[in-house]
Amino acid sequence: MSKNHPNVAVNELFDEVAKTALYPKLLKQLQKDIHRAGIDHEIDPKITSGNLVLELTNLLHDRLQNAFNEFLNLLYAVDVSEAEIRNFESENTEDIAMYTSYLILKREWKKVWLRNNF
Repeated sequence: MSKNHPNVAVNELFDEVAKTALYPKLLKQLQKDIHRAGIDHEIDPKITSGNLVLELTNLLHDRLQNAFNEFLNLLYAVDVSEAEIRNFESENTEDIAMYTSYLILKREWKKVWLRNNF
């Protein structure tokens, strides 16, 4: 698995998050943006980081296949660039969902970290 693989990047992201007490705020921010995107989905506030990645990836995969506008709305709500996703080299929806999960979690973490440090 390469350094650029989404699983490696997500693990590194959660290693950084684990060094803080901000994980619950990350979950709240993600839940808020999911609802802002018009997606009826609840995240368990006690979910582990590994299960969060799996749940978010499954949610995104479903939206890619069945409700593409909700997928786009979530990207907009979180403020993830569509161009970043277009630059991803796979056309496999599972790979795209995993990569998008990473981009979403990275952006949500940035929001939470900035809000709590400045």
